[in-house]
Amino acid sequence: MNEVAQLQADRARIFQLKTELAALGAVTTVGFKEGGADVERLKRLARELESMNPTPEPARAASLLRGRWHLIYSSLGLLRISTLAALSFGALPKTQVEVVEVFQETNPATGHYDNIIHLIDPEGQPARLVVAGDYLVEDDAEMDIRFNRVLLTGENQRVELALDPSRIPPIRISTTCLDEGFRLIRGGNGSLYVLERLDAAPLRWARDS
Repeated sequence: MNEVAQLQADRARIFQLKTELAALGAVTTVGFKEGGADVERLKRLARELESMNPTPEPARAASLLRGRWHLIYSSLGLLRISTLAALSFGALPKTQVEVVEVFQETNPATGHYDNIIHLIDPEGQPARLVVAGDYLVEDDAEMDIRFNRVLLTGENQRVELALDPSRIPPIRISTTCLDEGFRLIRGGNGSLYVLERLDAAPLRWARDS
């Protein structure tokens, strides 16, 4: 196979991998459903996609990192029923909530790195928790994230609290695959996160809402 044909074949395979990963993420409901053949296949496909990463310095690729990302899958063991305390490093009360969806926003211009969690509160009303932080690039693939405040908004409520940096060590992640619309991340313990970019240039960031 010549070089052009190989490049076309690689692109086709990458597209296929991303399509199937997105489908498997839906089946496993973003990782709320643990274990099983679907999860094992998702992890195998993720490793293959990581081996074909088209961006050699993903942690420095500002234009590709920027935007609002939707979490398709997490191997960290997400809980559908959780508490505000568990989701906010203990800053908020132990109020039970239902986790609906998780997003991530990265803004290389400011260094902001925020996790956004859409919730259902005990009264059945939608709410949104922003765990805001900043990131520092450590090398071509790795970055350290320091979360520094939480913002909870919902029906007739708005709570904003600073996080104690002495209690929350930096979290190191490695971006193992990145292109214009897909991103794979590994945590320090090998945990896998699969994200799909929804908006490369949000008009308004969740932390500013």
